[in-house]
Amino acid sequence: MAVLNPPRSLPGLGRAIINFLIESKRSWTEEELIEAFKPPGLNDSSTAPDGIKNTLLAFRTIGMLSLDKSGEITVCDPVADDGTILTPAKFRRALQIHAVNLERDGDPWQTRPGEGHTSGARDLARALSWFLAQDALGRPLSWTDNVQTLQQAQFPGQSNETWAITNDTRWGAFSRWALALGMASPSLLLRAKTSLVPLPVVAIDDVLDELPAGQSPIGDFLARLTTKLPILHGGLVRTSLAESLPGGDPDPGIAKDCADSSVGQALRVLEDRGRLVLDTLPDADGVRLSRFDSNRQTHVTLLRGGGR
Repeated sequence: MAVLNPPRSLPGLGRAIINFLIESKRSWTEEELIEAFKPPGLNDSSTAPDGIKNTLLAFRTIGMLSLDKSGEITVCDPVADDGTILTPAKFRRALQIHAVNLERDGDPWQTRPGEGHTSGARDLARALSWFLAQDALGRPLSWTDNVQTLQQAQFPGQSNETWAITNDTRWGAFSRWALALGMASPSLLLRAKTSLVPLPVVAIDDVLDELPAGQSPIGDFLARLTTKLPILHGGLVRTSLAESLPGGDPDPGIAKDCADSSVGQALRVLEDRGRLVLDTLPDADGVRLSRFDSNRQTHVTLLRGGGR
């Protein structure tokens, strides 16, 4: 199984189904859930239930839903450990944890084509790690504009089977999941309003409350961050991607001995929102957050509260 194929999985619908199951306090079959979420007469097309079926399959694949031998679907622990419905933020963090689970999937870049190549959420982890390795300060990403050409230039060989995102159908599914996970931001440009920017502000903000408050060296802070989100630069998934590409890590910031552009820009946004403070202290190691910066940041002070 895979997350991006079948292509009609809907993360937002997944949250609605999970909360429905939590509130109902019982298990349901797939047929019962289809009838509940697509009642007869709402849409009689033969493909109308596909969004629900695909979503149930995807959430079973990442371990947030389970299917027992009798055909009943339940919410997995610890997703529903306290019996309360998931707020958008709590659902998104659970989605991040289950979508990138290295204990379950291992290194997604060290598998061969076949069932093992896409089992669990390996296809999604590969897609996210490649997407976040692109230039957050460059043009927004879309399939027809630059995603194909970037992959052609970065991946070895002529076959798209080596790519992180193999076709436009999977790019469409990826776009929904990347936004739902907080790993992407929609473009603010009208001409590129359907494009994505590799700017994981929301995802990084989600994990800040799990990190120790107060001041720490920026290297320590980034290491803790990548432990929580291993698809970011410095994490296992991103490191393995860079090792598999002939040209190494494609991010221009990394090439200029700076922070990864996605992370660097996200930290700037979060500083503007009052979630953290970036400092430059004398006689301390630091890193430039952008290839356009002249100063190195040496410490990060993580604040509680602030804008979200």
